Amino acid sequence: MKIRFSQETPKGKYLEVDCENQLVQIIFTWHSLDAIEDYEMTLENILNFLLYPEEVIKGHANRYIAHRRLNHHLARVVYEYDGRNVIVITFYISYVNRYFREGKYEDKILS
Repeated sequence: MKIRFSQETPKGKYLEVDCENQLVQIIFTWHSLDAIEDYEMTLENILNFLLYPEEVIKGHANRYIAHRRLNHHLARVVYEYDGRNVIVITFYISYVNRYFREGKYEDKILS
């Protein structure tokens, strides 16, 4: 995985990420960037959670939630699509036993 292009936009930070011979266009909203900073995570951590999740479940209003376990905790990346762009809405950490569904995939960004 390699970030090929990065630019700030009115909505947040736009990235073009080269991953497994695919170019993925991702916008991190300002809110998601604040949440990432609050949890002391890096953008690379969140990209790994988003692009290589252990499961993805459907959320509200055509959104998806990518899950990745962190011991007894669960990293949750909430995203949606706007055309070809993946829009990361927010990120937070919860407990595994509250949300993890044993590897269900309702969406995959990388095909």
